[in-house]
Amino acid sequence: MNIFKRFFSTNKLNDIFTPNTVAKLTYVTRSIIENDLEKYLSLPGKQIVIYGHSGGGKTTLLRNKLRDVKQNFIKTHCESNTTFNDLILQAFDELNRFYISEKTTNTEYSISNELKLEFTGISSQINTLLKESNGEKSVRIVPPQLTPQKLAKFLGEVSCVWIIEDFHKVVSEEKKRIADVIKIFIDAANDYEKVKIICIGAVGTARELIELDNNLNNRIAELFVPLLTDIEIESIVSRGFELLNIGIESDLRDKIVYYSNNLASIAHQICYDLCFHSGIKRMRFFPKKLRSDSFRVAVNSYVRKNSDTFSKIYDAIVCQQYGWNVLKTYEQLEKEALSFEEIKNNIPNNKRPTDEELINYLEQLGSSEYKEIIRLDRNSKKYSISSPFFKAFLKMKFALEQSEQKEINNKKKQKEI
Repeated sequence: MNIFKRFFSTNKLNDIFTPNTVAKLTYVTRSIIENDLEKYLSLPGKQIVIYGHSGGGKTTLLRNKLRDVKQNFIKTHCESNTTFNDLILQAFDELNRFYISEKTTNTEYSISNELKLEFTGISSQINTLLKESNGEKSVRIVPPQLTPQKLAKFLGEVSCVWIIEDFHKVVSEEKKRIADVIKIFIDAANDYEKVKIICIGAVGTARELIELDNNLNNRIAELFVPLLTDIEIESIVSRGFELLNIGIESDLRDKIVYYSNNLASIAHQICYDLCFHSGIKRMRFFPKKLRSDSFRVAVNSYVRKNSDTFSKIYDAIVCQQYGWNVLKTYEQLEKEALSFEEIKNNIPNNKRPTDEELINYLEQLGSSEYKEIIRLDRNSKKYSISSPFFKAFLKMKFALEQSEQKEINNKKKQKEI
């Protein structure tokens, strides 16, 4: 790297490896998907559903593209208890920066005094219209003037798109109301070319939305974002360490790629932990090389970080007679989805249940009790681990167990000698 760049660089570790925020310095371009997204963004009236596994880079891809095309946006977030009215109020609040603060870094806009006055009036009503919820707290309610049509107009006036994140989490009744709003936004494009809704959700979200209303079938662009490839993960790792002026052994790079399970956020987390525990907080003037023996620190850190979530699920499964074998099969065969026979045949004979018992057990692992960790595809009749994050956790957990067992065996041998 150029010596002058190293001297004047202000690159910090938390700017380069960003497991919890949108990647910028280490963003990996995904040309085909990005070109499709840009095309749909430029097409008036075309609503967009971006879907894929959690951690696949959906939000990062979208935010980087919106920045590239200088598109204004607001974003709202869904939880299981989010209602349609919650989303309307969230969206209205997000518009404050355009109508009140008048700040934007993207598309320029001008707002008529009449519309700005109307926005201010509705905002005042929202702050005064409250109702008691279960006798515990006051909650805001949507005033009659704040209709979806009016929201579309407010968005259209500032050339803004509306991002609805984690759409899949809301209940069916509320999804239906969101589908109705999407139809309103399709019509609004006749007056405001750039106004549109972009839903971000899990696998299956696009079909689910269209099934709520067949009229949306040709008006929604379904954009699938797959998990990153090994080459793309390797690119993130290499680029990040280059920006820090850090060299890494090829074996260490390969481990990061493998244990990230094709999830950019985990690759970022492992790299961040490796650097942090090596005392690297920003770009080094003099180069340094990280060795493979530092990897276990990062793995331990990830497993500890997820102890309250994944460890509970893991412990609950492995305490069953053949639970550990079911999970281990996914690591041994290194497949995304397994047939019933593949799972059964990898359970030792002395533990192997009957077909009926195993089917019931796999159904149990797909229940809310186990966070629906195993998913059955009704078409292929194959079982997969629903969360790629949990699958990455398994890889690390099994690696630690294997390493600990080796240490125990070595100590035994030393005692015998």
